[in-house]
Amino acid sequence: MIDILERPSASAPAPVKVGAREAWYTICPTFVASNVAQEFGWIEEELRKIGASLSYLRSLPVEQGYLPHFSHRFAHLFRDGGNIPSIWAKADNVDTTLIGLTETQHGGTIVVRADDAARSVAALKGRRFGLSRSANPARIDWWRATSEQGILKALALAGLSRADVEIVDIANDDRGFGEASRPSELWAKRRGDLVFTPEARALEAGEIDAIFASHGRALGLERTGGFKQVEDFSRHPDWALQVSNSPYALTVNTDFARANRDIVVAFLRATVRAARWLDGNREAGAAILHRVTYHPSVADTAAAIAGTDFLPALTPRKLAGIDLQKRFLVEHGYISRDFDSRDWADASYLDEALESLPS
Repeated sequence: MIDILERPSASAPAPVKVGAREAWYTICPTFVASNVAQEFGWIEEELRKIGASLSYLRSLPVEQGYLPHFSHRFAHLFRDGGNIPSIWAKADNVDTTLIGLTETQHGGTIVVRADDAARSVAALKGRRFGLSRSANPARIDWWRATSEQGILKALALAGLSRADVEIVDIANDDRGFGEASRPSELWAKRRGDLVFTPEARALEAGEIDAIFASHGRALGLERTGGFKQVEDFSRHPDWALQVSNSPYALTVNTDFARANRDIVVAFLRATVRAARWLDGNREAGAAILHRVTYHPSVADTAAAIAGTDFLPALTPRKLAGIDLQKRFLVEHGYISRDFDSRDWADASYLDEALESLPS
C-alpha cells in the first residue's frame, strides 16, 4: 500500500510516496519530551519493535517538507510543538487527532531598547509596537498570531487597548529553509535567526519602540546589552497569561492513526519514556533540549524547564488552554472554522501507552 502526500499541481513538486507502515514526524524547537525521545532514538526503537519505520519531515527538500510542518497535509505525520499551526491544520486543512498536550511555563515578554526611558507597558502609550507579517500566504502566520496575542495581553494588563498604541507591520519573508536529517541539525543552523527576528532588528534600528518576544528570545536579546524587558508574563499568577502558541500540541493524521493504532501508541511510549527520564535528569535533559531549542545557554534551558511537567496529557486545564488559543484565532481571523477541542482530543492512545509501560 502506498499513500500519496499532497495533491500534485502544475507548479507543485512531485508528491512524496510513503509506505503503509512508515511514520513521519516534525517537532518545533520547544520544550517537549518528543524532542528528547527522538534525540535518544527511542521513537525509532519503539517503531522498529512493531515493524514500522520513522522519517523526519524536514529531511525532504524544502518545497516538500516546509509547508506540511504547518498544514499537516502530509499522510502519516506526527507533529509536536506550537498549537497555532496545529489548530489551523485541524480547522482549515486536514483531519487530525490531538493525542497529547504539554503545558508551557512562560507566556513571553515585552521588550524595548535598553536606552528607552519606559519601565512599564503603561509608559508605552502612544508608542509603536512591531508586529511580524509573513509574506508566505500558504501557511498560517503563527508568528504574528503569537505576537499579537502577547501584545494585546500586555496592553490589557497596563489598562490600555490596541487603540492606545500604533501597530507597525514588519515584513517577514520566511518561505522555508534547507533540509536536515534531524531537528538538532536543523535548529543549529537557525539559532541566531530565531533570536534576531525581523521585529528585533527593526527595534534595534529604532523603527519601532517595542515587540513581543518569547522568554528564550528575550534572554538572547538582553544578553547583547541593547534590550530590556518591561513586562514578563511569568511574574503573574494567572495561568491563562502563559498561553502563547501553547500548550504544545502533539497531533497525528486521523486516518493514519485509525489504521495504525500500534504506531501511535509506540510513538507515545517513546515520548512517555522521555518525559519520565526528564523528571529525574533535569540537567542532562537541559543539555539535550538545548540542541533543539534556542535559549542562550544550557544553564538558561535548565532554569526554564525546572518546573515543566513533560508528561503529555489531555487534562481539563490543558484543553482549556487550547480553547483560549482557538478563540483568539477565530476572533482575529487566523482560522476560518471553529471546532470542539474535546472532539479533537482522543486520550485512548495515551492511556494505552501508559498502561503498556511499567509505572
